Amino acid sequence: MFRFALAFLAGNLWLQCQPVLSLVYLLPLWLTFLSLRAATCFRSWLPYSILTAALVGFVYAFVSAQVRLEQDLVTTFEGHDLRVFGYISDIPVHESYGQRFMFNIEHSEVPLPKTIELTWYDDAPQLSAAQRWQFNVRLKRRHGFANPGGADYESQLFRRGIGATGYISTKGEGRQYGNVRGLWVLKLRQRLVDKITATIPHASMQGVIRGLSVGDQQAISAEAWQVFARTGISHLMAISGFHVGMVAVIGAWLGAGLIYIPIAQRLRLTRQDLKALFGLSAALGYSLLAGMSIPTQRTLIMLAVYYGAGYLRREVNVWNSYGLALLLVLIVDPFAPLSVGMWLSFGAVAAILINQQGRISPASGWRGFLSIQGIVSLGLVPLLVCSFGALSLISPLVNLFAIPLFTAVIVPLVLLACAVLVINEAWGGACLEWISQGLSWVYVFLEKAAHLPWASLYLPSAPLLLVILMMLGTCIAVTPWPWSWRWLGVLFCMPALFWRVDVPDIGDYELTVLDVGQGLAVLIRTYDHVLLYDTGPAFQGGGDAARLTVLPYLRAIGVDKLDMVLLSHGDADHVGGMQSILAEMNVAAVLAGPSVKSAVNMRQCRQGDRWIWEGVEFLILHPEAITQEESDNNLSCVLQVSNAGGKALLLGDVEQAAERGMVERGLISATEIIVAAHHGSRSSSTPELVNATSVIGRRQWVIFSAGYRNRWGFPKAEVLGRWQEAGAIPLETSRAGAVSLLVSPKNTPVEPILWRDSHQRYWHLR
Repeated sequence: MFRFALAFLAGNLWLQCQPVLSLVYLLPLWLTFLSLRAATCFRSWLPYSILTAALVGFVYAFVSAQVRLEQDLVTTFEGHDLRVFGYISDIPVHESYGQRFMFNIEHSEVPLPKTIELTWYDDAPQLSAAQRWQFNVRLKRRHGFANPGGADYESQLFRRGIGATGYISTKGEGRQYGNVRGLWVLKLRQRLVDKITATIPHASMQGVIRGLSVGDQQAISAEAWQVFARTGISHLMAISGFHVGMVAVIGAWLGAGLIYIPIAQRLRLTRQDLKALFGLSAALGYSLLAGMSIPTQRTLIMLAVYYGAGYLRREVNVWNSYGLALLLVLIVDPFAPLSVGMWLSFGAVAAILINQQGRISPASGWRGFLSIQGIVSLGLVPLLVCSFGALSLISPLVNLFAIPLFTAVIVPLVLLACAVLVINEAWGGACLEWISQGLSWVYVFLEKAAHLPWASLYLPSAPLLLVILMMLGTCIAVTPWPWSWRWLGVLFCMPALFWRVDVPDIGDYELTVLDVGQGLAVLIRTYDHVLLYDTGPAFQGGGDAARLTVLPYLRAIGVDKLDMVLLSHGDADHVGGMQSILAEMNVAAVLAGPSVKSAVNMRQCRQGDRWIWEGVEFLILHPEAITQEESDNNLSCVLQVSNAGGKALLLGDVEQAAERGMVERGLISATEIIVAAHHGSRSSSTPELVNATSVIGRRQWVIFSAGYRNRWGFPKAEVLGRWQEAGAIPLETSRAGAVSLLVSPKNTPVEPILWRDSHQRYWHLR
């Protein structure tokens, strides 16, 4: 079973790695299958059966993906007002700007996806799960930022079956039609969330309590998540396998105590029978409260095998139980491999099983707990590095007290308090207040630990071969073999842990325009220096593009210091991530436009400012002087970067007056790379600028950093046409993702690397 499950997973992964959904990618597996079948008389049956499992895994994932993609929103219906009727299918998320929720469509005037994600802005009524509504909605296709090191938001929407996102249109009021029948688990989760929110509305740890009781993490702040991530206990902030296992143990213990009641004796139930029935029932109930996340699915299946074997008086092979859990999770959710939670959950259990394999008498008590904690921490290193690009160095120490505290104390108390809350709100609220206060004391300790300078180690993205080598080394390191062999596994991990990303040669520069939506963030690297031009937008619901895209990209390429941050002007879509950059990165100097307001020590940019890094010249072309009449946009810092291989021009948000002024002063010349002004607005990209930057005999690239289907319609069609008529090739970050260009005298012509093209997956927007 274990080998079959691994092969099934391999077939599934082969599909998930493909750029398009095509049966052509089945051909290598099929040809190998046929060749083995032709040679079965000379070969063992084992490779043949494993390859069969891989074929089945690929085909099953392919059919599931085809069905899901067919439910995606058709491009024709994007941006139109559509009437839909259905129900809210999950607990709504309350944001500062409104409410966001999943919506299952039962009826619509045109063919639409079954499940969509909607936002109701401003004066939205109080929404609850399982409510039926009729809305006028405006939808767009599944879309997310696409950057090196950044999270793939589109994959998460696809995995959850969300075929479109959108918002409630102001044209036509929403109408509620009561609640949908059934869905009692969802209604129970919503009821508990409402009661917790009402009884402890101002408790700082309300979000953690909601996460531990019903798996609802929306009230946990971004700052708290950062603390949990840096201390390595994020897995404890929601219902995890540890929690489900503990609830099952408590249920089994309570069940075993019922052996002496008359009904148990009449039914001839043994202690083992009661432990199995009550333990599995408790685990099932808690997993349902969690919304059946992947870690709870895995734990529930393994507990079902364990208790089922005990009930039937059968021996159970732990690896077969593990394989069965993996196989059933993949059958229930063929897109589970797109979730980090699946890999961390199954990876932690695999590390424990590998370590305990063949041991006659495993360590017990505190010694056993310490040993298991160390093994899990070591075994998850490759997964954490690949998923987050970071390691929490204090995680093993923090988890020594956090795991038993949360699993054995806090979670049972939270569940008991919620049970009391359902019966008596006053008593339940008092219990939750005490628990919240206790969690606040724990959080103070965690916050201090998270701010230690050596709390986290960020690692650049390593090539796939080195990652595989690190995974192999980790498997060797966690085995019960002698240390003389296990140290060999540690050596296998070294190449990936000490990998460094290539930097441009002396005299070259690399320019990367990140996909930050409706905003701008450009990174320029030379051999020994890094400059960040603008920091991306701040988001309406909190957070900013710097934390979501810029910082992950910097860490993915191994940058831990910025020699300069250049802020073009004060608009929020250009400086929204400034505070995050200054807080998280070591910044040597800040150069900014006159309209940028900040308490940090920064210098205003002026025309003529010039510096050279490793043979690459940086020159400020604008503003010449500050006048009261000029707008913030026209006071943007305009940067020209040049070497013997070509020039790049970063225009900020300058408009027609500033562009014409630079042309008239003779500051603009032929330029190979243009980061278009004001995201492609009509107020910029004047014919004078376009003509002045025109390149003869070489390719010219003009890059528009704008959000997908933004409300202003940037870049405007006439602006695109103007650049194309002049011979420039336009690129849009909303469609291309991050755009990276290496400018070198040895590498002409300049050719861009488009992140979406080089990392295309079948679920991505085209």
